[in-house]
Amino acid sequence: MLTEEKEDYLKAILTHKGDTTFVSNKKLSQYLNIKPPSVSEMINRLEQTELVATKPYKGVMLTQKGLAHTLDIIKRHRLLELFLIQILHYDWEEVHQEAEVLEHRVSHLFVERLDKLLDYPTTCPHGGVIPRNNQYKELYTTDLLQFSAGDYVNVKRVRDRTELLVYLSSKAISIGDEVLIVDKDDTNRVVMIQKGETVTILSYDNAAHIYVE
Repeated sequence: MLTEEKEDYLKAILTHKGDTTFVSNKKLSQYLNIKPPSVSEMINRLEQTELVATKPYKGVMLTQKGLAHTLDIIKRHRLLELFLIQILHYDWEEVHQEAEVLEHRVSHLFVERLDKLLDYPTTCPHGGVIPRNNQYKELYTTDLLQFSAGDYVNVKRVRDRTELLVYLSSKAISIGDEVLIVDKDDTNRVVMIQKGETVTILSYDNAAHIYVE
């Protein structure tokens, strides 16, 4: 079994579309908040185990072996999130960090039993797809910024960003909710959305992590 650190690198590579393109060490360094020499050292270790391939001046990409392993990690994580919410009654903003810890410690048998218990779900509590049979592309990829003031949209997926999830929860906004885009302010880079009588202000950065249709 890989270490937690190695698995975090694999997920970071896939997050940056490392299944189809090379990802620079600089991007990984910034995303993981790890110094570049340490990133280079870890990439070398992953390449030795044939989980990634590298190309000079291009970066790193997942191999088929690496992709399969990464999808297994994501499946574990997202099933655990569902279990924590549906069975243990966690709130959606609480489950990400808990699942981050548990995903490295459960067996394949546990995951299979969990999948069956949850009736083979399609998505996690945040709307992210649960990989199956090498099908892993997200179902919802259009973010809030692609729409205009006056549009009604339905919240379908939110990135696992704890502060954002806590904020949305405080405004009673969750997956499946319809909201009105009241205004988009390019100068201050904020979006105002409304659910019921409540108006919520989102930075462009946060709005880019909310996927709607």
